[in-house]
Parts: sequence; C-alpha cells; structure tokens
Amino acid sequence: MNRQSGMTLMELTVGIAIIALVAVTAGSMFVAGMRSFQARHVGNVVMADLRFAMEVVASDLRAATQISPLNSPGVSQIQFIRPSDTVWRGYHISDRTLWLTQTSAAPHSLAANVASLTFAIEPTAISITMTSVTSVDGVTGSGLPLTLTTRVMRRN
Repeated sequence: MNRQSGMTLMELTVGIAIIALVAVTAGSMFVAGMRSFQARHVGNVVMADLRFAMEVVASDLRAATQISPLNSPGVSQIQFIRPSDTVWRGYHISDRTLWLTQTSAAPHSLAANVASLTFAIEPTAISITMTSVTSVDGVTGSGLPLTLTTRVMRRN
C-alpha cells in the first residue's frame, strides 16, 4: 500500500481562499467599527461643547439686568449687563465658533462647530436655541446636526 500524506494543491487553494475571505471580512468589520466609533466620538464631543456653551449662556442671561437684542426677528446676537459686571457682554457666531465678547476684553471662544444661536426674548424669560454644524471634518453618521433648546427665567 502506497499511502501519501499531505494535501493536494486543490485543498491548499481552497483553504487559503477560505482564510483570505475570513481575513477580509474581519478587516472590513474592524474598519467599519473604527469609523462608527470615530463618528460617535465626534458627535459626543460636539454635544459636550454645545452643552457647556448652553450652560454658560443660560447662566449669564439668567443674571442679566439689561438685555439688548442686536438682530431681529430670530435674534442671533444679544448683549447684556450682569449685576457683577459693569461691561456689556454678548454672544455671536463666527467661522462655526460661538464667541463671548466683552467690552473690556478680547473675544473668548465658548464652543466650536456651532451653526446657529437664536434667542426668543419674552418679558420674563428667554428661549435659547443652539444648533451644531451638519458634519465635522467629513465624518458621517455622527448624529449631526444637534439642536439644544432651553428656556431661562430672568431673575432681574
């Protein structure tokens, strides 16, 4: 009896093809997972920036004594005086960035990737709506744009 051990060329070819198919599938799943992670991370960073900026704006406007809308209707810029300050402070958007401006200091960046900021001024309250940009650095699937809205009751 003549027994030969080993594999035929056909068996080797089929085995290599199966291994290659599994490797390509695993690689594409890894790349898709990384893209998904990056998109969610970008969305989370933008959300954190918007939340921080919204908290700062709401806190400032809650304590404001004088409020002057600079644009209307759908106010996008606002100026105000807080009791602890003797300077006008205001907010505006330039180059996808929300800026805090003061008459006695240089503008200060509050949040990046902001597309719009609007104020609806009522006698005792101010509604604030902030919207993010639709995409960041070409990342898709990040859940953008995000819109945050809050209503601030004026104390003064």
